[in-house]
Amino acid sequence: MKLTDVQAGYNRKIVVGGVSLEIGQGEIITLIGPNGGGKSTLIKTISGALSLIGGTVTIGEQDITSLSAKEISKTMSVVTTERVKPQLMTCRDVVLSGRLPFTGGFGLFGAADQEETDKALELMNIRHLADRPFSDMSDGQKQRTLIARAICQSPKYLVMDEPTSYMDIKHRLELMKVLKKLTESGITIVMSLHELELALEVSDRLLLVYDDGHVKVETPTSVIADGLLKGLFDLDDEMYRKVLSGLGHDGGRHSGYFVNRACEFYPCHDVPDDKFSCMFCYCPLFDVEDCGGEYFMTDKGVKNCRNCTFVHYRDNYTNVIKKLKEKMYGTD
Repeated sequence: MKLTDVQAGYNRKIVVGGVSLEIGQGEIITLIGPNGGGKSTLIKTISGALSLIGGTVTIGEQDITSLSAKEISKTMSVVTTERVKPQLMTCRDVVLSGRLPFTGGFGLFGAADQEETDKALELMNIRHLADRPFSDMSDGQKQRTLIARAICQSPKYLVMDEPTSYMDIKHRLELMKVLKKLTESGITIVMSLHELELALEVSDRLLLVYDDGHVKVETPTSVIADGLLKGLFDLDDEMYRKVLSGLGHDGGRHSGYFVNRACEFYPCHDVPDDKFSCMFCYCPLFDVEDCGGEYFMTDKGVKNCRNCTFVHYRDNYTNVIKKLKEKMYGTD
């Protein structure tokens, strides 16, 4: 895929301009930047949902404007932030609909379509939800289903706007692992993310979208080394220091921390503010033998910490993630 001096916007008004970028096969390109900067606008333009104001987007040797919607859908699948409301469809039905571009005039699915559906359900770990009505699923389950539908489409290019929306930390980490696996099979991924730590960890390159409409293409390493996040998000020195403290100095493999003093349960643990992290409102390690504390059940059936402070110490974040990955994937 190649973007050449792309100008994206609405009603001839440019929101993001001057975007030139060649994207290699199997590469992950992630858009980051402030709200309202134009990330979604650019994603929609790349996918063909919005008409170009200027410049070109080519897939292989073909200009995207010369391709029909069906032709694009055979090469590119898209996950947007818009919430779909399919009627009387199960999770499996929704995933299977990703095969529609490959059906004939009668829209009949064959054995190969069913096989691709099974693969996508398995990859997104939602096979156990296959027969559940889509309308009865949680927002996070719906999001994983829509990503499975996009994967079921067998795309060469997977374009996603905020794919981690509605997901808890476990499923965000699982999704990053899935994306890496997809790129190993040659699928190219273009997406936007708000989670800087995930963007810095999983991406080959980052497309920084500034709120004045200009962009920069950088590696994750250069973003940290050159201090580009400060200008991108218009941070003052104190804010930037806290961001760096959260991300660490190892290329962004730590998560950001914050204290939500507006929470009705604050302060919920006996940890100093300068050491406390609200990131884990519930403990994802509750079933690990050495989790260190007791838990109680909320009205929604969520297990919350009662007296364990391990996951709430900022300095323990790396160890928490390590334990969580070990719990999810084993120690190999």
